[in-house]
Amino acid sequence: MRLNNVLNFRDMRRYTKNPLEVKFEELLPLKLKDKVSGKGDRSKERACVHEISVMFACFKKNEFDQARCADEITKFQACATKNYADKFKRKQDRREGNISVGKDNLTPREINHLLKKYPNP
Repeated sequence: MRLNNVLNFRDMRRYTKNPLEVKFEELLPLKLKDKVSGKGDRSKERACVHEISVMFACFKKNEFDQARCADEITKFQACATKNYADKFKRKQDRREGNISVGKDNLTPREINHLLKKYPNP
């Protein structure tokens, strides 16, 4: 006789959901932690992947003759040295504790440093 209850509108409140009556239970305090984990620190894109793939395609095309692929080799070496210099600069900045202002992506160490400097009340 469930259908009769619905048709009689007697227990209609039980079958409808009122979007205005949202019950919220605060299980944990609503504040952010003062640190972040470093799990997502690794970048997904590796450096010089395009250059090395072009270089290997040239090697395959020219039967691994380095003289014919000199241009691709120099481009890959330039990319590798630039990447090495950038990595060295980032490591020096990390040692000195410098935080670049206006940078899009901060490392978890930099974020934790800022959160220690300005803690959550």
